[in-house]
Amino acid sequence: MKKQIILLLLSALPMATMAQTSFDEFRKQQQAEYSQFKEKSQAEYDEFRRKANEEYAEFMRQAWEAFPVHEAVKPVEEKTLPPVVYKEPAPQPKPQPKPKEEEKPVQIVVKPKVVVVPAPHPAPEPIAPVKPKEEPYKKVSVGYFGAVITVGFPVNDNLKLRALEENAIADAWKQLSDSRYDITVSTALNARKANALCDWAYMKMLQAVTEKQYGKTNEAVLAQAFLMTQSGYRVRLGMSETKLYMLVASLYDIFNLRYYDIDGTKFYNVSGDKNVKMQITQASYGKEKSLSLQMTKLPQLGSDLTPKRTLTSKKGVTASASVNKNMIDFFNTYPQACFNGDQTTRWAAYANTPIEKSVRDMLYPPLKKTITGMSEKDAVGILLNWVQTAFEYGYDDQIWGGDRAFFAQETLYYPYCDCEDRAILFSRLVRDLVGLDVVLLYYPGHLATAVAFNGEVKGDYLTYKNRKYVVCDPTFINAGVGRTMPTMNNKQAQVIALK
Repeated sequence: MKKQIILLLLSALPMATMAQTSFDEFRKQQQAEYSQFKEKSQAEYDEFRRKANEEYAEFMRQAWEAFPVHEAVKPVEEKTLPPVVYKEPAPQPKPQPKPKEEEKPVQIVVKPKVVVVPAPHPAPEPIAPVKPKEEPYKKVSVGYFGAVITVGFPVNDNLKLRALEENAIADAWKQLSDSRYDITVSTALNARKANALCDWAYMKMLQAVTEKQYGKTNEAVLAQAFLMTQSGYRVRLGMSETKLYMLVASLYDIFNLRYYDIDGTKFYNVSGDKNVKMQITQASYGKEKSLSLQMTKLPQLGSDLTPKRTLTSKKGVTASASVNKNMIDFFNTYPQACFNGDQTTRWAAYANTPIEKSVRDMLYPPLKKTITGMSEKDAVGILLNWVQTAFEYGYDDQIWGGDRAFFAQETLYYPYCDCEDRAILFSRLVRDLVGLDVVLLYYPGHLATAVAFNGEVKGDYLTYKNRKYVVCDPTFINAGVGRTMPTMNNKQAQVIALK
């Protein structure tokens, strides 16, 4: 019996070998077909990009047009209101309780004016996927807020504008469109992804890299504009008698930058140059996207932690923070902007920006430990008092020479902050630590917040999207949840929705 089994197994071996061989051949065939498909697809992508860039260059040969420059929009200087200290009302004698009609009425706004900004946009997609040829290339590295970012350039890179006129610029653009520069586009996009660079950070990084390669020249501006367009951004080129300019479209109205209105879209002169007499090409790509100034996440920068700062509230709640100085420096380059001409929207981008993980890891545990087990109202009250009393108030005009809003992380760094900074930080803490929705409340000259509790909480409130948002004012010192600062009228408040 054993002998028969052995014979059967031996006889089955050739069949098994044949089956394995057939499977291997099938797999190789499938892999070959898939590889052929990928090559065909990439070839089609390459051809699409080549044709798009060729048409772009040819359009650039047409005479560039003069557009009137528009003066920069300035942020409205808010009337500075000092913080107010809440005082508990004097207790009434027990035999004469406070009549009900004398109680402070709850201020209700059924339909407040609501300001909504666009949801943070994902990064634009490149014109088409880029796969560079496997050949040697030159690595150009720059220090970028403590991080080292490397972008590849052709070994024989010889980009040169022979003149500052239409045909010469178009010829240089065609040179950049050559497959030799695919490595530049590909590595730039890889750096954007690896370092989680938002639109503004990516634009500034490309400026640093192209200036490292070409110096502060017109060639650097051209290369930066080329990489921006290949990455999917809406830009235009302008030229004066001696300089080339990159003009960038933005979803937001950027303060303090002059701009040009081209077919209803504002294009900003990000160089900041005051020389405004220029000719502009209207050459464009399909599906190009304007710059977004909201950050869904922070860029990955080098770590340079500041000395620990300990912050203690009047209720004895203590938490410490050590922030990344590189991130603070990056924030200093970030432009103030508003949406659709409504200057009250400018604070939303700050409030929607997260706090860096290294900062949260130090700051949040003691705060979370303090509020664990508390009701939502008590937990929010603790955070509210911490922001009210652990920070020193300062006036922007005295410190910065004008209005300046902080990202939440900046408030943890700078020694002084005002009402808008406190509202932004508090809104971030409540969302992160308590998990409740928060809106900003704008009164003329003042910014506060309101919180949507899951249960019934007494106090002044507004309704938004059929939900009750209870007023919480981080500048009304020692005031609890539901108290509106004196002279502030909730009937005039505007709700600024947050994401």
